[in-house]
Amino acid sequence: MTDEVPRRRGRPPAGGREAILAAALQLLRERGIARVTSREVAALAGVSEASVFYHYKDRTGLLQAVFEQGLEPLQALSSGGMLSGADLHDVLTRFADTLDEFLEQALPVMSAALSDTALRDVMAAYMTAQDLGPHRGVAALGDYLAAEQAAGRVRAGVDPHAAAMLFVGACYTRAAQRQMPARVNELPPLENIIRATEELLRPGPV
Repeated sequence: MTDEVPRRRGRPPAGGREAILAAALQLLRERGIARVTSREVAALAGVSEASVFYHYKDRTGLLQAVFEQGLEPLQALSSGGMLSGADLHDVLTRFADTLDEFLEQALPVMSAALSDTALRDVMAAYMTAQDLGPHRGVAALGDYLAAEQAAGRVRAGVDPHAAAMLFVGACYTRAAQRQMPARVNELPPLENIIRATEELLRPGPV
């Protein structure tokens, strides 16, 4: 995919943007960044190659858009609005599921950035400008746990933000394993991680 934008005639049909993003992510997962070209993406998405350029100037812009799409489920989490006042088990479940959904889409793009200088620089600038990174999830969950601790619903003496980092790290490890090319032993399922975290954080004997 080049940096040049071909001349366009008319507007591509509705729904093409979503199909293009889905195709780019599928190619990235299955065949690597080298196969994420305008021709391959267009063929898989069932659109014209011109439609790809209509929405995205180049491959870097396309993959950044894939990453940005993956961020959508995290918006409520980062604000903390979906966490306040809810039961611990429900919050951990919602948090884990949302983070897992994000990482499933974002990790292939971040891995691709390691081997593509242009994409790496664009992603670094975007994430810096938006203040993106694991600290956002740790802060959101940690603040919730701190509030629950103050209310007596989380064990006293536990560092809420350290506990949040352990939980985020466990979710990341499970998602990262799915990106590995080799077949490896299965890690504990999310539900087991949620239950174990909940038992460690609930007031009372461990």
